[in-house]
Amino acid sequence: MRVLIAFIGFLIVASSCTPEFVPQSLLEEDPNAIISPTQDPNGRTGEVEASFLSSEHSFTITNSIMPNDTVFRVSYVTTSKNFDIFKWVFEGGTTSVGSTTTVSGTTTVEGNINDPQTNAQIAVLVEYDSIFGRYDMKHAVANADNIDIVSVKDYVTFEYQDDLQMRNDSIPWGWQNSQEGWFGPSTNSTVTFEPCENAMVGYYIANGAGEDEISRISKDFANFGTTPKNLVFEYKMEFLVLPNNPDNDVKVSLGYTPIVSGSGSITIEPGELWSDSSYDVTEFRQVIIPLPIIPDFRLSFDKHPSVLNSSGQQRYPFSVCIRNLKIVPGTL
Repeated sequence: MRVLIAFIGFLIVASSCTPEFVPQSLLEEDPNAIISPTQDPNGRTGEVEASFLSSEHSFTITNSIMPNDTVFRVSYVTTSKNFDIFKWVFEGGTTSVGSTTTVSGTTTVEGNINDPQTNAQIAVLVEYDSIFGRYDMKHAVANADNIDIVSVKDYVTFEYQDDLQMRNDSIPWGWQNSQEGWFGPSTNSTVTFEPCENAMVGYYIANGAGEDEISRISKDFANFGTTPKNLVFEYKMEFLVLPNNPDNDVKVSLGYTPIVSGSGSITIEPGELWSDSSYDVTEFRQVIIPLPIIPDFRLSFDKHPSVLNSSGQQRYPFSVCIRNLKIVPGTL
């Protein structure tokens, strides 16, 4: 008898611990949700799936002097299934029809496929006029009792990709190479350097400089905005003669000069952002350097000479190779 009473007591306790089932429609709505079920008795029911197609959404700019009026456009169309209502959320973009744009620059477009006033907005054309950045997008759909949301971080991207060209009459935006100590990957047909294919090369002997002089290239950048940005590149060094006793002398360095009001008519020596003094960079390495958040600046790469021997020649001559140089949006 005692066993039976204990068993009944266990059932009572277990039953009291089981949570009561509450239909989703009666639960408190998530204030952060961008869409909710319609609860329309005449609407579609069952599983719903959010998906979309878009046109090209990754843009690369090669001109370091960015125009102020550049606009990029991306078209979107839903390929979602079994939905009644839909919503688009575009960070950094605007569209001319049926949208609301917040102060933070996020545009929302929404509609109902059964509403002739809004159903055409299942396809939208979005304009992005911030010419440098990364932007998220979301697409949400719902029917009477279900929702689905697809969210893509950094879906639309604008980056600067350097073409590594040296400046000349036909390429006025290229790298200034006053000493002719550097050459690009495809602009000088008389000079080749197989270990540095598809790279800018700071050759171990500069045509217009002495053995003991720094060989420099520089380029101006304009209209890059005041958002965080990173300089990314790969580099390596090719030594003709490796030293027996390595020194700590700088071999290659990166300089930065802000271009601000009143600085155009004077010469300002760049400040050093990065340098390398090692002898073991014989394979390409990637460097990521945060840049100051000003829109206009000058970058310069310096190839420093090796120590000289008694004859006034570099004792350990080397060449510098730089490739895959770009400027990408950074993080706050």
